Amino acid sequence: MKSPATLMIVALLTAGPLAACLTGCATSAAGYDDRKVALIQRDSTTEAELLQSFGPPTSRMLAPNGAKTLNWKFPGTRSANSASSGTLEVRLSPEGKVSSYSASGKGQK
Repeated sequence: MKSPATLMIVALLTAGPLAACLTGCATSAAGYDDRKVALIQRDSTTEAELLQSFGPPTSRMLAPNGAKTLNWKFPGTRSANSASSGTLEVRLSPEGKVSSYSASGKGQK
């Protein structure tokens, strides 16, 4: 059996990264930006490109056929590139490319 000190260290090393992941997955750090959304192309844009543009999604669903649905919720922010809140839902084919998407933003410049 492990000592209480060892268990405490393991708990602390596990809790930090887990909390950071859960916090990072709650909302996207960036604000909604119509210019980025306009760059999404059906049958061309990949999941990796979406993650680079929008960060980690708020939620991710996987269909039995390998297709995915990624959702982002953007809190209201103000920066040089955005000043709004919004949502983005992207459906990816089993091949990992955008098959369709829908977006909605509020309070844009």
